[in-house]
Amino acid sequence: MRPPVPTPARLGTLVFGLVLLFCASAVAVQATRPEYDWWQAPLSFYLAGPNSAWLQAAYYGLALATVLLAAALQRSLVASARYILVPVLLVGGGLALAVTATWPGASPGYPASDAGAFIHGVSAIAAFLLVGTAMLLQSASLHRDPHWRAVARPLLVLAALAFAGLWLHALWKALPRGGSQKVVIALYLAWLGLAGWHLRRAPRR
Repeated sequence: MRPPVPTPARLGTLVFGLVLLFCASAVAVQATRPEYDWWQAPLSFYLAGPNSAWLQAAYYGLALATVLLAAALQRSLVASARYILVPVLLVGGGLALAVTATWPGASPGYPASDAGAFIHGVSAIAAFLLVGTAMLLQSASLHRDPHWRAVARPLLVLAALAFAGLWLHALWKALPRGGSQKVVIALYLAWLGLAGWHLRRAPRR
């Protein structure tokens, strides 16, 4: 006998919960590390050293959330609002996020090997680009689904701001590295959290 398949609503609840868990863990871990100026230190600095295991676990949870979101969107959306590329991008972004947490990269007092720093840098960029592209692509088609029409525009605005913020952070080096990165991450989390929250009432197609 096959185990019951989780409904999109249950998956949405898990996605929303994992996003909240990531937010709480990131704030808590930064609060316990006064040696870093949170406005200047990127979040990756906190993946090594005291209490880093909590943040790594939160990264893995967020990676799982993107994979669950990919499955839930495919099950809940009408055919005209689906793109086969979206779940591929979300799953790829989730895997890249897990790799980012596994190889933290270098931070003050916690050096990393050249290979580790390279893996961390490439996977972090991949996670941002893959998930950001999926957010934009999916948001542009959500208006075709009656259930998602009410949040289609807010999600599209969040996706556009997140993607634009990513490039601004990457190209404008004068910005504080920690502050600008965390604003971008917050926009990504807002999109994922809102999508997960709305999925809680989504019908199963």
